[in-house]
Amino acid sequence: MTIVETERLSIRKITNEDAINLSKVLADPIVMQYSTVGVHSEEQIYDYITNCKNQYDLNGYGHWAIYNSITSEFVGVCGLNKHKVGTDDVIHINYRLATDQQGKGYAVESTFGVLDFAKKSLKLKAVHALIESANVSSVKVVNRTGFKFIKSSVFRGVNVDVYQVTL
Repeated sequence: MTIVETERLSIRKITNEDAINLSKVLADPIVMQYSTVGVHSEEQIYDYITNCKNQYDLNGYGHWAIYNSITSEFVGVCGLNKHKVGTDDVIHINYRLATDQQGKGYAVESTFGVLDFAKKSLKLKAVHALIESANVSSVKVVNRTGFKFIKSSVFRGVNVDVYQVTL
């Protein structure tokens, strides 16, 4: 089921059929360098898929698969999560692109698509991003998509900068 269509991307719910493509992201140590959960094994990828399906049912959002609308090529994953950061419950955006798909503007495009969905379908007032300061590429993405730095915090034992965009 498609969640968002952008100019070049189709963002849709993750299914078991996505497992091999997901390994291009979740099992890649370069892509997962700034992940608080680390590189995934095959078993963990299937657990990830199950968790995504549970999040769709529970919250109406989660992580979604990104595909190129024209070539049907797998691009990566993006989506929304709800976590406690410090004393605050926040809904935050995530994105991870396969290494061969980076540098093409897909992270910015998918972020805009997810933010539009968050505003129109979920009626959210704000979305956050949790980024390690050394993750320069992600900092550039949130800056290009309207997020503003609000504070530094700790998430899952990792120092992160917290950004927010008002919808």
